[in-house]
Amino acid sequence: MPPVRHFIRITSVTLIYYYLNLQDVTLHLYLIPNDWTIQKAIDEQEMRYQFVRIHKPPPVDSLCIGSRYIVSASKNLEIIPKELELCYWSPRESQLFSEIYVGHMDSVIKLKITDKKNGNFKWEALLNPGDLRPAQPMIPTVHKDAPALLHFVDQHREQLVTRVTSVDPLLDKLHGLVLSEEEYGAVRAEATTQDKMRKFFSLSRSWNRASKDQVYQALKETHPHLIMDLFERSGGVSWDPDILVVEGCTLL
Repeated sequence: MPPVRHFIRITSVTLIYYYLNLQDVTLHLYLIPNDWTIQKAIDEQEMRYQFVRIHKPPPVDSLCIGSRYIVSASKNLEIIPKELELCYWSPRESQLFSEIYVGHMDSVIKLKITDKKNGNFKWEALLNPGDLRPAQPMIPTVHKDAPALLHFVDQHREQLVTRVTSVDPLLDKLHGLVLSEEEYGAVRAEATTQDKMRKFFSLSRSWNRASKDQVYQALKETHPHLIMDLFERSGGVSWDPDILVVEGCTLL
């Protein structure tokens, strides 16, 4: 509904990434809806190109879908493009961003976003040279003598039993992959959601690591906000088959 979309106000976030080269700093700035699935897709893409995220506060006010916003800086920096449209695109699509060439960063830079239509100020952030630091590993360095890190589904079993709200979509994704027809029916036959999840995890003794990977992937697809919350509550230390860090190197 193009004529109406400019009146639809949503909360949004700004994401800033920099390339880890202190002598020649390049930034990527995104203005996107406050949607965790989109943020995660951007995080994963930027990580592949060795860009590191800088955490800054989001815009305070809600913004309008389809409106255009101007990106500017306190210094004369090259910003391409200087204009961003707030779009609600699928996480599978490439998201719009401004590339900002800083060069050698030896002092504070203020970034701003203003509404193109009326010039109203919408967001600002201060970037300090101290913000540019190496990315921290997602999991501790793995040593050959260290005990194996618990799989995500084992580590968070209790929370998954109590907090998963929609069991049937999860079972549908695992039917024929991890669950047999008999197991699928047995779990669905339980009366409550928690009973279903307890029954579901009672079958985990027969799962190998590949099966647990499939369970984890199905949970990410059906309960993405829960999985991210559990990951953050564990301090970012958890087994994730999509990301592995060994001796400081990220393997995707």
